[in-house]
Amino acid sequence: MKQEKMKKDGGRYSLKGSSLWGVLIFCVLIIVDLLTKMAAEIYFSDPKATPIAIIPDWILIDFTYNRGISYGMGSDAPPLAKMIVILATAVVMVLLSILYFKADKRRSLLRLSLVLVVAGGAGNLIDRVYYKVWEEVGAIGIRGLEVGVRDMVNISRLGFGVCNFADFFISAGAVMLVLCFLFFDRDALLPAGKYKTYAREYDAEQAAKKAAKAQAKADKAKAKADKAAAK
Repeated sequence: MKQEKMKKDGGRYSLKGSSLWGVLIFCVLIIVDLLTKMAAEIYFSDPKATPIAIIPDWILIDFTYNRGISYGMGSDAPPLAKMIVILATAVVMVLLSILYFKADKRRSLLRLSLVLVVAGGAGNLIDRVYYKVWEEVGAIGIRGLEVGVRDMVNISRLGFGVCNFADFFISAGAVMLVLCFLFFDRDALLPAGKYKTYAREYDAEQAAKKAAKAQAKADKAKAKADKAAAK
């Protein structure tokens, strides 16, 4: 049975070694992102609603629309640039999804980071397409603002503007990708912990495959020579 299928373990089914766990996490993250956006939009549609301080003067729950990229950047970009960003985002999300399904199941941290980036990108892509952020003049939403990607976490004091959970997913995934590149992956520059063992196992597997391929080629050549000699 292929690894992609759920494996039966002690009478119950396990997702270990399957790609389905990533699909489930993706769905949960998308739901969290869209629900938080919806909840913030509903709450702040009340003209009397005021920002909620999580850490006073540093992190606030507020609401705005972003017609640009992440963290409020690029709101004034021309329509063509916004359309290019949307198309590029969609292409990147598809490529990262393919990479997730093709990656060795043992590269769990790498695969999780890909899920986070894809979920975050998809969450904001939904808003960009639904609210047509490429239009020069958008529809008017709450507070008299032009609609766009819904942001509700104000961390301007930290230098990042107003963002949403999708932005957090992308940022977390990006940090994890860097850590994978440096330490926590088979192909890391400085493999740490179990990844050292995994790197050695992978090298041994590749060497065995190369040797098997060379042997098969030699056997084929020998069989061909024997056949020619028998004539």
